[in-house]
Amino acid sequence: MTRRKKLIVVFAVVAAAVVASLLVAWIMHVRAEKMAEAEREALYRKFEISASGKKRFVPMPPILAHHSPRAMLGRQLFNDRRLACSQRLVCGACHWLGAGGTDSRIHHAKITRPVHNAVFATCYMHDGGISNLHDVVRTMIVTPYFCGGNSLDVVLSRLSADAPLVKRFESAYEDEGGLNGTNVVDSVVEYMKTLITSGTPYDFWCAGHEDSITAEARRGSEVFLSARCMDCHDGPALGARKVSNGRKVPALRGLSLRKAYLSDGSVKKLESVVPLMPGGDLPQEELAPLLAFLGVL
Repeated sequence: MTRRKKLIVVFAVVAAAVVASLLVAWIMHVRAEKMAEAEREALYRKFEISASGKKRFVPMPPILAHHSPRAMLGRQLFNDRRLACSQRLVCGACHWLGAGGTDSRIHHAKITRPVHNAVFATCYMHDGGISNLHDVVRTMIVTPYFCGGNSLDVVLSRLSADAPLVKRFESAYEDEGGLNGTNVVDSVVEYMKTLITSGTPYDFWCAGHEDSITAEARRGSEVFLSARCMDCHDGPALGARKVSNGRKVPALRGLSLRKAYLSDGSVKKLESVVPLMPGGDLPQEELAPLLAFLGVL
């Protein structure tokens, strides 16, 4: 075989290998897209969200199904110092409901994650290491640098001295044992189901009311898609469903109410955060509309 023929054979083999690898990559991408779509549809069904398919932006439901008496108990416990080692460490001390569900401060080297819309997340904690909201609440209560209740048994010993509270738990959890650790956690979770940011101009826009947000914000939604922000920030809360580089992707709903960004809170202005994101190095004519869109979330 001549040298020229050998080169042709080598080239053909390399080309075939490249084509094969590209084909495998394409097949894996298509499969991943189908799996992601199936996950989204399952999530929307779970929360009875009407998804028309418009740009994959979906409105939150007006209200989530929850057990009202249990949620009322959870609301009380959210600000009850008996769940914590000090009044400073109650849930509401760090999760400011009037500021997007976070105090935007650093606790144990991490910024407080918003409590609003947490029910829509599929992973929790900064590393996404917990996938169940009940486990998150339990962790918050017993961990020393969060509420610091040390153990649910300690918390129960404090709560059990409150006769009216015990009766309310017996009524709300009549068939589940009344006041116990599992039900204390569950009551807070039921309350968190009420902490959703539905009914905003963004939600009305998602539902098809175009004039609910400004023309610049609508243009920003197009930039959001073209910059592939939705690769990470998707779902009802626009995030909180994936882990990237070892960190949970934050939800963007209520973003404009926060005072600090990134997991270490090192950036204080939203316009300084965007360029740090993948695909965020945008010209000003695209950055301004994107910021307008993020501002209505």
